[in-house]
Amino acid sequence: MPTPTLEQVLKERVAGLVGEDLEAVEAEIRRELDSPVALIGEMGGYIAGAGGKRLRPILLLLAARLAGAHGPRAVRLACVVELLHTATLIHDDVVDQAPLRRGRPSANAQWGDDASVLVGDHLYSKSFAMLVRDNDRAVLETLARATVSMTEAEVFQLQLKRSGVTSEADYMRIITQKTASFISACCRIGALLGAAPGPQVEALTRYGLDVGVAFQISDDSLDFVADEARFGKAIGADLREGKRTLPLIALLERAKPIELERVWALLRRRALEPVELAEIRQLVLEHEGVAYARARAHAYARKAKADLEIFPPSEERETLALVADFVVDRDR
Repeated sequence: MPTPTLEQVLKERVAGLVGEDLEAVEAEIRRELDSPVALIGEMGGYIAGAGGKRLRPILLLLAARLAGAHGPRAVRLACVVELLHTATLIHDDVVDQAPLRRGRPSANAQWGDDASVLVGDHLYSKSFAMLVRDNDRAVLETLARATVSMTEAEVFQLQLKRSGVTSEADYMRIITQKTASFISACCRIGALLGAAPGPQVEALTRYGLDVGVAFQISDDSLDFVADEARFGKAIGADLREGKRTLPLIALLERAKPIELERVWALLRRRALEPVELAEIRQLVLEHEGVAYARARAHAYARKAKADLEIFPPSEERETLALVADFVVDRDR
């Protein structure tokens, strides 16, 4: 009998611990996406049907259980963070003019930029209406800070894209504020729901930040090496969109002068041909840009697992540690 993969083990653990809650989250998402405006209902159903890893709701629910809480309120707030996350994805795809999302045409490819921006705004509004009903100032402040951080990072990333220059420090700032701050907020909310003591709340907040950084570095590495059908978006999409991610930044620091001249000549072009994208990807691999990025991701995953040591051993703690391993060892 074959040994189960890390992904299979994690799925089983998550199903056993929070499977029923996740089903309730899905039902709550469908209810919140229902609208008398036909286009909202149509786009909402399409977006909800796309599924996804549901990483953020899973982390919120697991963090809540680790802190001693579970139930309807955790489900509602897990729905809130997934709706907020979905809104950011819709807006990202509009900014990036991305044709695919989770292996299917993106919302903007299906309905256009105008409808996508408005429905993304609607999901933001829905999320904060739910937060107002929840009426917990600490939770509201946590998500408000994360949302401000994400939008600031988006604008900073756009600014750097226009300049054509991104340092490793710039890149780390962007992914920390854009991806990791929101994942951190999800874990912090779980801790707050369980009324965990201050040091444990801060530990779960740090865990989320470290997992978020590891996740994004890994995601950016997959853009150079993943199987497109499994990855759910076009390989080389970041290059096409003018994003400078860590594997590419590593190449720019390691390339020979003649190679560097060629890469910069390609990066300055408005659009890259498939053969040119393949040329850059090959140089990234030759100069171990992906290996360097993955090593950084693994270091953050180790930090995330160390953050959990303040908690006594439990299934929840072990599963959160598995999440840290999975985000850096996945292939999609």
